[in-house]
Amino acid sequence: MDEHTAGPTLAAAPRAHLVWSLLAAAIFFLPTGLLAIAFSWRSRVLSQRGEFDSARRFSRAAVVFVVLSIVVGVIVYAALIGALLALGAFSGGG
Repeated sequence: MDEHTAGPTLAAAPRAHLVWSLLAAAIFFLPTGLLAIAFSWRSRVLSQRGEFDSARRFSRAAVVFVVLSIVVGVIVYAALIGALLALGAFSGGG
């Protein structure tokens, strides 16, 4: 029997990445973190309905926005710390 015609296979539900989305929104960069949460939640709902192809697309989008949130957040934090250092905010001299 050919492996491609062996019958229907059960697709595994994709991960929703909701915890990572919440952490990215809370710690790093809120605007893209909120998008990550929305895509994660939609992926979870679609997985529960059995729509695994759509859930997989939303899951990938959630991961993209989680990574984007982390990258943008690190850049923003670095820029803020750099600006504060340039202004002498950490110099301690009153």
